[in-house]
Amino acid sequence: MTERWTARSGPRIRYLDNAPAAPSGLPVLFSPGLSDLADEYTEMLEFFAPRRLLVVEVRGRGRSEAPPSGYAARDHAADLSAVLDEEGIERFHLVTFSRGTTWGLDLALSRPERVASLAIADYRAMEVGLPPSFAESQWGMRFRGRPISERLPRHVLERLTAESESRDLWDRLGSLPCPLLVAQPGGTGGVLTDEDIARYRGVRPDVEVVVVPDAPHDVFRPDRLFFPEAVAAFAKRAEG
Repeated sequence: MTERWTARSGPRIRYLDNAPAAPSGLPVLFSPGLSDLADEYTEMLEFFAPRRLLVVEVRGRGRSEAPPSGYAARDHAADLSAVLDEEGIERFHLVTFSRGTTWGLDLALSRPERVASLAIADYRAMEVGLPPSFAESQWGMRFRGRPISERLPRHVLERLTAESESRDLWDRLGSLPCPLLVAQPGGTGGVLTDEDIARYRGVRPDVEVVVVPDAPHDVFRPDRLFFPEAVAAFAKRAEG
């Protein structure tokens, strides 16, 4: 596993690369959730080899630079794009989790011919506009046992909130030519309802749906590899 950096989108962005010695198949780009850190995905990075996997630590998270502003979805999508450009990757599989789906979709919609497949974990095809109280409420919470205050600076959370907007991406999702996989948690606390899955089927009748057993919103718990295994099989079928 290799730590890499790019500044092509402005701030210095960190990402992890499983860097297989003999890569097989198209690479995978992972767009993590709101406060995710790249190092939380070491098991997934190891699992995907010999397929190459890049896990992006978008601006303001982990060791990536945290500018005073520039936290709209388009800015995060630019960070994803910067990693692809830094590595010279033309065609790839895209995997998104939670709010990372919004900027992942923005990337896919800007480069539809380059996305070989799209896998979405527990999120709707939209951007959710965050209420002013969001930053304050999140600041005192924990995710995966770690305080949010240790995951990203306070100003990042505040700018994420202020620069968010409500946008519907359902119809545009229907225009993407790549195969689509959607993961729904099988436990409690998930985002996607059965009605949301029906909406996915409505705009993309070809969608594949996988239910992650016993998972809450964090589909990487309790089984860290159930969703990655589903993605790996899906990507192989998409290339087949």
